[in-house]
Amino acid sequence: MPLSLTGSYSHTYIEITYRCDGLTRTHKSKS
Repeated sequence: MPLSLTGSYSHTYIEITYRCDGLTRTHKSKS
């Protein structure tokens, strides 16, 4: 697997995880 592809995948995974975590915190905060 190319290093560039691995880096891109990792960045996307981290971004999605960060967004999901942010949505969860916002939801809990509103609750």
